[in-house]
Amino acid sequence: MSKSQLIEVPCPICDSVSSKRIAAVRDYLLRVTDATFGVRRCRRCGAGFLSPRPAAEDIGSYYPDHFYWSFEQAAEPISASQVLAQRSTQLNEKLRRIARLQPGYLLDLGAMKGEFVQVATDAGWRAQGVEFSDKVPNLFGVPIRYGEFLEMEFGNQFDCITMWAVLEHVYQPRQYVHKIGRLLERGGTFVGVVTNFNSFQARFMRADDYPRHLTLFTKSSLSRLLAEAGLEPVRFWTDQRMFGGSLRGAALCGIKRALGYDSDELLYEMRDRNDPEAFCCKFRRRPHNAMKWLSRLDNASLWLPEKLLDLCGFGFNLGFEARKVAS
Repeated sequence: MSKSQLIEVPCPICDSVSSKRIAAVRDYLLRVTDATFGVRRCRRCGAGFLSPRPAAEDIGSYYPDHFYWSFEQAAEPISASQVLAQRSTQLNEKLRRIARLQPGYLLDLGAMKGEFVQVATDAGWRAQGVEFSDKVPNLFGVPIRYGEFLEMEFGNQFDCITMWAVLEHVYQPRQYVHKIGRLLERGGTFVGVVTNFNSFQARFMRADDYPRHLTLFTKSSLSRLLAEAGLEPVRFWTDQRMFGGSLRGAALCGIKRALGYDSDELLYEMRDRNDPEAFCCKFRRRPHNAMKWLSRLDNASLWLPEKLLDLCGFGFNLGFEARKVAS
């Protein structure tokens, strides 16, 4: 892609201009640019954020068509039934997170192909969605509106609003959460997942999808944002069942760094979808039996530490449930 404008920004959560640079990162996953972006930590609220980052008018070019099929690892669009089959574990986890709520009106932000709107409808909700890109097909024929959520008007309020791994992608997370607070009925629930900036995976394995992840939340910064919008946190959790983000691979990262890899070389190799064995079975792109055995040992030995990190709230995916309180 052509070189796009990168801009410096204050903290998207609290607007503070006081922050510390944590890392320089690149687009390790989709590789649509070779630009370097900065990861910063706000000194006031503790949130992480990308600065410099792409200008809002350029961000569409960082989402190529295959981004919307990346979870299914499909080179081209597949059928609705195939999407449901491949996302069954994820969709069941989402339904589990709202199962104790009384079905009513539900709005899913970042609805993608309509898969969660469909299963929520099947579970008794009167569900609709908002999708930010019109590149994504509505495979299920469910009610989805396309465009900028902040510019939309809605004819009713909602009992539940969901945002599954979407809030970290938006340019104005504070405004989004405030609007969600206004759209919820009193006692209504906001449920979602973001990546956890306090996780080992985020800090040391650079597991966020840069530059598409613009804001990197912590439990405390997310709590602050929810409270500002009149939303009372009910619970937080971390696990990897819904979106992945496993700790496994961490030991192999350390070994390869010790053997001379620089951070960019390692991260490009870890996220190479064209050569999935590059990280676990090769050393600098050449087959290597020692790497293969070390990778197996890594996968076996880090299962328990990953679970312990989740129990302590330091897993990569940070889930939340918040309820609208009286004005």
